Amino acid sequence: MPTMPVSDKIISLNRIDLNLLTIFCLIYSVGSISKVADMLDISASAVSQSLRKLREQMGDNLFVRSGNTLLPTVYADELYDNILPIIDKLATLLPLSSRIKKRRLTLYTESFVSPLVVPELTQKIVGMNADISLLHRTAELNEAKITELLNMRQADVVFSTFSVESSNISCQKMSDMTLVLIAAKDNPLYENTVTEEMFRDANLVGYNTKNEKIIYHRSIVDKKFRSSERCLLTTSFASILLIVSTTDCLGIIPEKVFATYSGMYQLKKLDTPFTLPQFSIYSSCRKETNKMLFSLLADFYSSQSA
Repeated sequence: MPTMPVSDKIISLNRIDLNLLTIFCLIYSVGSISKVADMLDISASAVSQSLRKLREQMGDNLFVRSGNTLLPTVYADELYDNILPIIDKLATLLPLSSRIKKRRLTLYTESFVSPLVVPELTQKIVGMNADISLLHRTAELNEAKITELLNMRQADVVFSTFSVESSNISCQKMSDMTLVLIAAKDNPLYENTVTEEMFRDANLVGYNTKNEKIIYHRSIVDKKFRSSERCLLTTSFASILLIVSTTDCLGIIPEKVFATYSGMYQLKKLDTPFTLPQFSIYSSCRKETNKMLFSLLADFYSSQSA
């Protein structure tokens, strides 16, 4: 089958402006001309003009508007899938790229998810001796915020209790988070179990969050089994562990956190007369995640589900 000579292929590329393709990829990722303009520090009209030129060259509309979002056409999906690996490869060949020794992985989590993910992921990176550094940030998350963080390239991966549905985001269930009721080992008020009456009158330390799932389940438990407000709400797991270990307070934490820190803080697990809620932890990242990061995350997911 005859093929085009290499020289002819190179000459044919002269008709395509690489800048137009990079702008196309950004619009595809964030679905907004104004957001791309902000990212590139150029005017929205300049982005629109570039998109118009590419539409003319490709003979396809590329995007259709749905509310405030630009949705890709079938042709745009195919174009994106084909040109993204090329742009990714070109980026690694730039002189600036060769001087960067480490690839920084920006990770966002909900605060209470941090101790369930960050230590093991850091250990995995160190064990792999990979050229990756980790930047971890916490935030109050929901599906819209996660989508924005990933599409605006503010995060490489997000771990949360939310399953995100988006055409350019890959979301995977990592593990289930089971909660347990804890007390200090030498707490004189409780043996290995608590009754409804004990729980109703106990001084209870709680986790302060805007996560609607947790707020909903907590309200159900409080309405049925509590006679007073929690004595403390905090966003710090360390504070919960320390307060429970040094007072007669009870606390509710993920079982995985208990397994890790029960010895250090001298804690015990109490049986409850009701079932505590269970949550799932999901990881979300852009579908075009770089191969090294994809391999790292795949290995990490495997260890979490084992």
